[in-house]
Amino acid sequence: MERLPQPGRGSDRPASRPGLRAPSHVLVSLARGGDEPAYEELMRFHQDRAYLIALRLTGNPHDAQDAVQEAFLNAWRGLPRFRDEADFGTWLTRIVINSCHHQRRRQRPTETFDDTTPVSATPATDLIVEGQQRHRAAQQAISELSLDQRSAFVLHIFAGHTHAEVGRILGISESAAKVRTHRARRAIAATMHEWEES
Repeated sequence: MERLPQPGRGSDRPASRPGLRAPSHVLVSLARGGDEPAYEELMRFHQDRAYLIALRLTGNPHDAQDAVQEAFLNAWRGLPRFRDEADFGTWLTRIVINSCHHQRRRQRPTETFDDTTPVSATPATDLIVEGQQRHRAAQQAISELSLDQRSAFVLHIFAGHTHAEVGRILGISESAAKVRTHRARRAIAATMHEWEES
């Protein structure tokens, strides 16, 4: 059975060795030759960003964990097909996005929040509750985007990629990445406006 590192999640991320000692291309080359420690080092280096992207795409910590684990396994299996001229991080991110898309097709029922817990009514708690509700509404707005728009939006806004990088990751032009991100922003803004008006 293939042994792979568990991707990090929140505060229980596993501690990595002190930094990425070998250049990424050296680790990739070693991993392609079957060197599991080299591959594990690569995964430790990329796991935080992979998990962040997966969490924003799936909206569920358990689904994100599953998607990243599946992506890491698929990347391990696909390493022989990885082209050296490509950027490993870009290639891995594309696999994570595909894994999230697969996860969404098999999606479990969305977790619900218990809003019935009694809270003493004070101005501070009212602000906290409103902030939590706004956050949930924003998460819901993101989850309602098409997969294409959501992927572009998450990569640009949460993962910090430029539109050119988003285009390379998704296999589209830079202008198409800009359009998808802009449409996602517009859709989220419209949803949030409706929420504020309700």
